[in-house]
Amino acid sequence: MYAGEVLKRINGLTNDRLTYFVRAGYVRPKRIKRKSLYFNDFSEEDVEVIRRAWELISAHDVRIRAAFERVRKETEDPQLTLNLRTPPNNSD
Repeated sequence: MYAGEVLKRINGLTNDRLTYFVRAGYVRPKRIKRKSLYFNDFSEEDVEVIRRAWELISAHDVRIRAAFERVRKETEDPQLTLNLRTPPNNSD
C-alpha cells in the first residue's frame, strides 16, 4: 500500500511525519520501482505499527523513538501490551 493509503487510514498523520518515520528507520517498507521512480510499499504490519505508535505519540505525548520501541516490544510479546486507559492501582 502506498503512502496516500496509509495517510487515509491513520487520522492526523502527515506525509512529512510518515516520510520521517521511513527515513529514520522506524519503518522499513519495500521499495517498488515504476519507470524511473521508486515508491514505498507499506505492508499491513507496517501500517499497524505506525498506527499504534502514532496513537502513543499524538494522544499520550510519548517520544517517537520510545513509541516505536514500545510497539515493537508489544508485537514481539503480546503479553506486554499496555492498557493506557485505566490508571494504575496505587494501594500504599
